[in-house]
Amino acid sequence: MIQPPIVAIYNNLEAFASFLARATDDEVTHKRHFRGDRAFLWLGGAKLVVSTAAIPHATYLQEQFGYADTVYAYPQQVQPSLCQSILDEPALLAQVVGYARDGRLQLIPYATTAQFMHLVQVLEREHGLTVLTPESPTADNLWIRDYVDSKVGFRLLAAACLPDQTLLPEGYVCQTVDQAAGVAWGFLQRGQPCVVKADKGESGLGHAILQPHAYPTLVALHHELAQNSFLHGDLIIVEQYIHSSEMVSPSIELFVPPLGRGEPHITYISNQLFVTFGNFGGVLISGRLMQNNWYPPLADSSLRLGRHLQQLGYVGHFDVDAIVDDAGRLYLLEINGRRTGGTHVHEFGSFFFGPDYLHQWVLLSHNKTSSGPIRDVDTLLATLRPILYPMGTAEHGLILSTSSALAAGEFGYIIATRTLEAGLEIQSQIPHLIANSA
Repeated sequence: MIQPPIVAIYNNLEAFASFLARATDDEVTHKRHFRGDRAFLWLGGAKLVVSTAAIPHATYLQEQFGYADTVYAYPQQVQPSLCQSILDEPALLAQVVGYARDGRLQLIPYATTAQFMHLVQVLEREHGLTVLTPESPTADNLWIRDYVDSKVGFRLLAAACLPDQTLLPEGYVCQTVDQAAGVAWGFLQRGQPCVVKADKGESGLGHAILQPHAYPTLVALHHELAQNSFLHGDLIIVEQYIHSSEMVSPSIELFVPPLGRGEPHITYISNQLFVTFGNFGGVLISGRLMQNNWYPPLADSSLRLGRHLQQLGYVGHFDVDAIVDDAGRLYLLEINGRRTGGTHVHEFGSFFFGPDYLHQWVLLSHNKTSSGPIRDVDTLLATLRPILYPMGTAEHGLILSTSSALAAGEFGYIIATRTLEAGLEIQSQIPHLIANSA
């Protein structure tokens, strides 16, 4: 049977709107109005992408990388909920409804939210569509996604289904900043660095790394934490800080089908790359990562978590973020219950290079690279031309993945090479090309 057409909704801002509302810097939310470009690389070639902003390099992807049958739309007015924007703007809603075939449609979100569920209901009840949501739990089970996407929920889930509790850093759940300060002070008094983070935090926002001897008194430590707006109105986790000199931070993604329709399975393995501590910047995807000693326990633990989630009623992607200390010991940190910051990289690799790409290619991505003075995609592509894929007769190079953030002075890319060393060499040329563009 022919599958219904796919509408991909990049509702990233919607998924984190309540948390981001705690920010005192408007720039934190502003940049999340962009980056919907990533959904252009999801799910193969034929789909309608609803992004949060225009995708200036769409034609580049359509003409050079096989996405000729991918089209996109975006709202005229930006608001925290992209799904609500679809309902509020008749022209945008008409595009979504009109993309159905024989009254049927598949809706794939970045994250399954209450607003997404409401959009599905409106499309079915008011527009007569049959809407399939193959990457979402049922409305009754939406609580599971919200639960597992929290720091506390992950810790409780791991405690329920992982036999090796030493995979978790020592940590405590606190109800107030006062309590978190006391717990953190206890860590520091015994010479143990710790990290303080909000339960519903994302991308490292609001994380505080605390070092022994950095605070003369508990009062001084409390004052520091009280100034952190992200820690208010939420549970707070204080846990052992795991030092990794080489920044080995594996992330493994899985897909969980509905119960009875297959087993949870690993989609890809990556090492996360960071701009600053906790500030996610991109991923390195390579089959060589599976040769590390930390991979078997990470894969086993993640599959255990996936099977447990499936029994609870979870459906869709999730990843497990981890860190490996300088002694080579693996620690599990959190689950993200949604498509992740590397899903577009993996699905591009599968679509463009084939399903076995992981054993032949190294993919290096970055989502927050400075564009210097460049603010338009034509100038950016011209500037990066010496390293764009394919580089002459060499079958490697850079693929532009995010251009909507050029308005904020940033862009994203994927570098495809046969070796990590070749990828790092290409990456090292980017700042020089940007600097010489003026």
